[in-house]
Amino acid sequence: MVRGLTGIFGPSGQLTMAHLPFLSFIERSQAFSLGAATMIESGNPLAAATLLRSFAENLAVVFYIQAHPQDIDKLQPGARHSIKVGRIISQAEKHLPGFKAMYDELSARAHPTGKGSYQNFVVAGEGQFTWQSHPTFVDVQDARALLQRLRDLTKLTAEVIKNTAAELSAPHRAFS
Repeated sequence: MVRGLTGIFGPSGQLTMAHLPFLSFIERSQAFSLGAATMIESGNPLAAATLLRSFAENLAVVFYIQAHPQDIDKLQPGARHSIKVGRIISQAEKHLPGFKAMYDELSARAHPTGKGSYQNFVVAGEGQFTWQSHPTFVDVQDARALLQRLRDLTKLTAEVIKNTAAELSAPHRAFS
């Protein structure tokens, strides 16, 4: 992901406040993707789903800002107002059909209710279940599903980084 940064600061190599939302996007993308991969590998579906949900939110904000560029200041350090996550997810859904359903599924796993509360239970039959105190995947398909989410989010994020870096490198682009 980070390779796309080559040359974005122009010939003088200046870093300005205008670059910070993009740099934050890259930093957060890397943290969420590495964290989710580590949690999937270690067999922790709860942490993996929570990190993937944050990764999805990070990606979705790009589509929101594209449609509402006047809100870019809300992504700067010290911003007094934020952007509501529901609006971000709705905007991403317009560009990526199925995004909201994927986000809702990850949210259901991350929240302390419903599916999120019972990821370590295996119900065997009427009144019978198994439980363990450490998180684990119920089956290999569950782990594969989260790995696929990670691949999809990583691929889309890499495209955003590449396209944004190309735009920032363009000679006509000026920042203050």
